Amino acid sequence: MKKLSPKQKKYLLKRGRRELRNKKRIRKTRSLRQSTSGLIPQNHSFSFLDLRTPSKFKLEYEYSEDVIGYINKIKALGRSGQHMNIIMDDIVEIGEGAISMLLSVMEELVRAGIVFTGTKPKDKTCKAILEKSGFFKFVNGKVDESNSNSKNTILNTGDNNTPQSELAFEIAKSMETIWEQKGRSPSVYSCVFEMMRNSCDHAFKKDNQIRWHFALSHSDTDNTVKFSFVDNGKGIIKTFTEGILKNFVNLFQDNVDIIETAFKNGIDSRTGLSWRGKGLPTIFDNYSDNHIKNLVVISNNVYIDFDRSIRYKLKNAFSGTYYYWKVDQTCVKECFPIKK
Repeated sequence: MKKLSPKQKKYLLKRGRRELRNKKRIRKTRSLRQSTSGLIPQNHSFSFLDLRTPSKFKLEYEYSEDVIGYINKIKALGRSGQHMNIIMDDIVEIGEGAISMLLSVMEELVRAGIVFTGTKPKDKTCKAILEKSGFFKFVNGKVDESNSNSKNTILNTGDNNTPQSELAFEIAKSMETIWEQKGRSPSVYSCVFEMMRNSCDHAFKKDNQIRWHFALSHSDTDNTVKFSFVDNGKGIIKTFTEGILKNFVNLFQDNVDIIETAFKNGIDSRTGLSWRGKGLPTIFDNYSDNHIKNLVVISNNVYIDFDRSIRYKLKNAFSGTYYYWKVDQTCVKECFPIKK
C-alpha cells in the first residue's frame, strides 16, 4: 500500500471529521418532532395528550354539538397547561368553518405556551381540503405540491388595525371566482367589517387578547365562495347581557330570542333603546336582500341557521362567535369596478 503523504493524511482527517459532523446533524434532525409551534427535541419533557378529532368535522347543525364539544375540550385542557396531539386520522368529512374554529383556539393556546402536534386525515379528499384551506399558513406542516397552489386563505389579526386593503383584495378575488371578474362587493365587505368591529370593540376585555380569523374557500367549478369568521371572545349573548341588556333580559324568551331579535329587528324593537345592536342587522339585511346566503351564526349556547330555519340551544356552548355564509351566482350580483 502506498504511503500517504502528510497532506493526504490531513485531508482525510478533515473529511472524516466533516462526515462525523454531518452524521450528527442527520441524527439530530431525525430526533426532532414537528409541532405547530416549531421543532421539539425528542428528549423533551412535555407530556402530550392524544385527542381524536370527530370523524365529521364540520359545523352543520347535525354535527355541531360534537365539534363544539371537542373545541371546548381543547380550550379546557390548554388552559390547564396540557400539551396536545391532534389526531385527524379518522376524519371522513371536513368543513372550512370547523378548520377556522380549531385554528383560532390553537393559536390562542400557542400564545399561552401550549404545544400541539398532530396528524392529517387519511381520507384524501379531507386531507386536500385541510391543506388547501390556509391552515398551514399558521401551523407547521408539509403541504402536498398538488394542494399548495390554492386561492383559499385565512386572514387573522391581533387588533383593530388590519389593513382594509387586505380584506378588500381577498373579497375582490372572491368576486372573480363567482362572477369571473374581480370587483368590489360593498355588501360582503360590510358584513366582514361589522364582524371585525364587534370582535375588536366588544368581544375581548383587553386589546392584546383580540384575535379573529376570516376564511375564504373558493370553488371554481360551481362559482362559489364560502366565508367564515370566528373569534374566541365572550360571545354575543354575554356582550349583550353584561352590557346594554343587563336590565332588559326579562323581555326576551331565551338566548335564541335575543340573538334572533338582534339580527332581524335590532334590540331597540324590544327594549325601546335608541340603539340597533352592534351592526348585526346590517349582516341580516345583506342576507335578506340575497347578497349572501346560507347564513349560520353560533355564539355562546345559540345555533341559528337562517336558511334552514334552525334555532337551537346548544348543550355545548361556544365561548366566542362564529359566522358562516356563501355567495354564488344565485345571489344578487354585486361586483363593482375596483377604484384605482
